[in-house]
Order: sequence, then structure tokens, then C-alpha cells
Amino acid sequence: MSLGTPEEDDAPQLSASALDALKDFYGERDARLQQFEDLKNQAEDDFGTKPLSMEAFTEDWNASQFWYSDETATKLAEQLLQGATKESYIAVVSAPSVYIQLKNMLVGLSNT
Repeated sequence: MSLGTPEEDDAPQLSASALDALKDFYGERDARLQQFEDLKNQAEDDFGTKPLSMEAFTEDWNASQFWYSDETATKLAEQLLQGATKESYIAVVSAPSVYIQLKNMLVGLSNT
């Protein structure tokens, strides 16, 4: 004899292995979000003094992102800087590898 309502008895349920995989996924996601938040806070404290790496970013399957080789990302970053001044604003959307190269180039420029 079932203790639940007919609607509860028909509700789909994940297997134990699927629940474990989902927990792992959310745990990794939460750890990455915390790592990114820590990185953001550190970047605000150390603005422009340390180079960034792609280890700070992960591919997000829910977002359109474009990952380029170091050579291509560097070329794109150089093109973004052409004609830019200290008053210029540059937005890098959905291209973490280009952002890393651009940020590191700007740090290098401010150190010279």
C-alpha cells in the first residue's frame, strides 16, 4: 500500500548514480564559482600586478564561449588594443582566452 498520493507515486526519480553525478556536477560548479569569486576579490586587491591564466576559467556548457589557442587569443587581443587609449573601454564577451591575453598584455604595458 502506497503512502503517497497517486501524483507522488508517478513522479520521475533519478537513480542513485545519476543523483551522485548531479551532486558532483553541482559541487564542482560551486567550487569553481567560489574560486572565481576569490580570484575576483584578489584581482580587486592586486589590480594589475599579477598575470592571469586559463586555470581560473572553466568551460560553461550553458553559455556560448569561444576558446582560442594562445596564438590566436594574443592576435585578437593585439587587434583590440590597436588605436585604444587610456580612456578607451574594451569589452570581451564569451571569449575567456582573449580576456586573459588582453589583461596580461595590459599588465605588461603598465609595467614598462
